[in-house]
Amino acid sequence: MGTEISADLFVASLAKRHRVLLLGGMAVIAHGLSRKTKDVDVWLEPMQSPEVWASSLAGVAGAFPTARFWSLARHRNLSAQELAADAAEFGVVRVAGFDRDIDVFRKPNEFKLEEFEPVWANSKLMEDATHLTNAIDLLVTKANTGREQDWQDQLFLESLVKKRYRERLPVCNEAEARALLERFLDPEVLQFALDNPNAEVRELALRHLREFEAEGDPYSRDILAAWRKKNG
Repeated sequence: MGTEISADLFVASLAKRHRVLLLGGMAVIAHGLSRKTKDVDVWLEPMQSPEVWASSLAGVAGAFPTARFWSLARHRNLSAQELAADAAEFGVVRVAGFDRDIDVFRKPNEFKLEEFEPVWANSKLMEDATHLTNAIDLLVTKANTGREQDWQDQLFLESLVKKRYRERLPVCNEAEARALLERFLDPEVLQFALDNPNAEVRELALRHLREFEAEGDPYSRDILAAWRKKNG
């Protein structure tokens, strides 16, 4: 039996011709978590239509004799002519025939098609020409899956995000604080902002904490109680 072609080779070929964002387990590993993964997840730019998207994917796959398409939703092989309809309806097509399966998304979980551009803008170029999805955006794709591995990934990604926020929120200006908190928000990161000498940043954090407190969050209640005791 011949040696299977690497999925990485296909992904790199796709990324040399089109914009490709790395998602899933491979992206989490690239961010620094040591874990195994059996497949590769990528977001291929949505393009003008499902038909253009499917044609672009099929064009790259045509250079690999073993490549075949599989519908994750219908559990059957797909012809190149069926790709557009499957991508339009389900947002993802599997490319098989390599050492690992490759799930190519047109619309990943929890994202809209038009959100590709801002996610791309926040990504990082990798050596294989793919772009590594930002930890916050990657965290969004892990939401509401119900899978144990995704829960572990979420905890790891949250730790990366909070490390960044711990560095920036105590020293940034109000505009940056607003931008950061629009992307990720919980009582712990709001506490980081309370150390900022800028009164507007502190008030922004306090307003969010009061909203959490009003919803019954005990952590926010304790943070605010400590703040009131300290500041009168």
